[in-house]
Amino acid sequence: MKNKFVLLVVFCFVAMLGHAQFAYRIEASIFTKTRLADSTFQISKGKLFYDKNIKKIIFDFTFPEREKVVLFDTIMYTFRADTLYSKSPNLLIPDQSLFHFMLSGKMNNFGLDEAQFEMKGFEKKKDMVITTWIPPDHMKEIISKVLIATKNKLLYSVTMVDAEGEVMNRQILKNYEFIQGIEIPSELLIATYAKSGTIYQIINLENIVINDPENDANYDNEL
Repeated sequence: MKNKFVLLVVFCFVAMLGHAQFAYRIEASIFTKTRLADSTFQISKGKLFYDKNIKKIIFDFTFPEREKVVLFDTIMYTFRADTLYSKSPNLLIPDQSLFHFMLSGKMNNFGLDEAQFEMKGFEKKKDMVITTWIPPDHMKEIISKVLIATKNKLLYSVTMVDAEGEVMNRQILKNYEFIQGIEIPSELLIATYAKSGTIYQIINLENIVINDPENDANYDNEL
């Protein structure tokens, strides 16, 4: 379960570029490999589903065990054998997630402007443009800035810097696929730096489907 929690936290910060005025739902096969701070590895795989009208992010894991994780509002629900196994606070609010902004065509800065971040200039390095975003005052005790790098007009990396000037999280987005008007990175490389050590993660998305008109039950779950 620990690697799944890392996955959910990472999705708070990962972003995509796209223009999908009429997109409303996404599904994909997901495979994650995580190297924890103690050098142990964890692997998980399954499916993810999100419908921006229902506003529930659903992870249907099949490995290492069958388990369904549903994010709704500020709560994370975990189901095993269709029975509620646990309930805990959720860091990722679905309608503030990358999935929601991607389907709404608002992922060019993954909602930093809506979170009251202020753009403070940019620089060009070879084939990349790096933009600096400064957080509002109430967040400066945690984050000093966020650096967004684009390459060929697509988001390439996101780097979060803490109040002491140390990198706390860095993500690289690779292997974009153009699906129904949306550029979707199918591989995400993430490094999360903490006092206890560094967590590295590779997330692969496959079999991505936009606007599946059927299988409505996959996008909702009774809570």
